[in-house]
Amino acid sequence: MKVCVSEFTYETFEEILEKNFSNEEFILINSEGEITKGEGKPDIALVSYEIMFKSLKSENFFENYLNLIDGCKYVQGSWAGIESPQAQSLIEHSEIFSHGGGIHAIPIANYVFAQMLRSIKSIDDHIELQQQKKWKQMMSVGELTDMTIGIAGFGGIGQEVARLAKAFRMKVYATKRTPVLSDNLDKLFKPSELDEMLEQSDFVVNCLPSSEETHKVFSSDQFKAMKSSAMFINVGRGESVDESSLAEALIKKEINCAAIDTTDPEPLVQDSPLWTLANCFITPHDSAWGPRAPERAVELFIENYRRLLEGKKLINQV
Repeated sequence: MKVCVSEFTYETFEEILEKNFSNEEFILINSEGEITKGEGKPDIALVSYEIMFKSLKSENFFENYLNLIDGCKYVQGSWAGIESPQAQSLIEHSEIFSHGGGIHAIPIANYVFAQMLRSIKSIDDHIELQQQKKWKQMMSVGELTDMTIGIAGFGGIGQEVARLAKAFRMKVYATKRTPVLSDNLDKLFKPSELDEMLEQSDFVVNCLPSSEETHKVFSSDQFKAMKSSAMFINVGRGESVDESSLAEALIKKEINCAAIDTTDPEPLVQDSPLWTLANCFITPHDSAWGPRAPERAVELFIENYRRLLEGKKLINQV
C-alpha cells in the first residue's frame, strides 16, 4: 500500500509514521505538489494542514493534488467541515473520505472558556483600570459555578465544551438531532427545542455546522429568547448566524455580549457594525489552531488506517 503525505508532515512525524506504516511505501510531495519520494499513485492520503492551505490558495496546486490522489482508497482531511468546494472535490476523487472532526475540539473549547471567563471575571474592565492606573476593586466579578451553558450542536467540540463546563461545576444543556448519553450533560434538547434551551442559558455556544437546516438558525427570535445577561459564542459556522440580528441584539442589549470566531462571509465585511461594538469580541477563525493539532491529525490518520485494514467504518467517514 502506498501512503501519500507531505514532506513536512513526514519529516515532523517520521518516527510515528514509520512505526505505524512499517510495511507500506511512502509517497512524499513538496510545497509545489511535486513527488519527491516514491512513485505511482497512492492508495491512501493525508490532507494535512499545509496541503489544505496550499489548496485553498492555489488552484494549480489543488488540481495537481487531485490528479495525484484520484481513485485513492481512503483520504483523510484535517478539518471538520465538508461544505467547501475543496472538500467536495476530495470526496469525489476518493473511495472513502474522512473529515477531521474532533481534532480541534480541545483548542476550541479552550477558546470558549477563555471568552466566558473574560466576561464573568470582567477582564476588559480590569485592563481599562490598569491603563488608567486605578486601584478599584470590582464587586461585579463572578464565577461559573451553577450557571447554565447551552450548547447548540453536541458533536466533538460541544462534548469537550461540556466536559470543561462540568469541571467548573456548571449545568450543561445541549441540542442534538440524535439521542446521546454523556456524564457531562444535564439535559438534551431536540433542535426544534432550541429556543427553550436558550431561555434557560447564561452562556450560549454555537457549535453547529453549515447546512440547509442550520442556515441562520440563530436569528432575531433566538436572540430575543435569550436572557438579557446571556453571552453568545460562535465557534460553529458563520452561515448559522444572522449577523445583522446579532448586531441588533447587542446594540439593544437584548443579550449582554458576544464572542465570534466565525463569520459569514470571511473575513467579516469592513462595514459590519460588529467590528466596533464594545460588547462584541471578534477573532479571525483561529480558535482551532494549536501546536498539537497536526499531531492529532496524524493520530486520526493512523487510527483510520487500522480500521481500514480491519474492514471497519472509519472515524468521521463521510
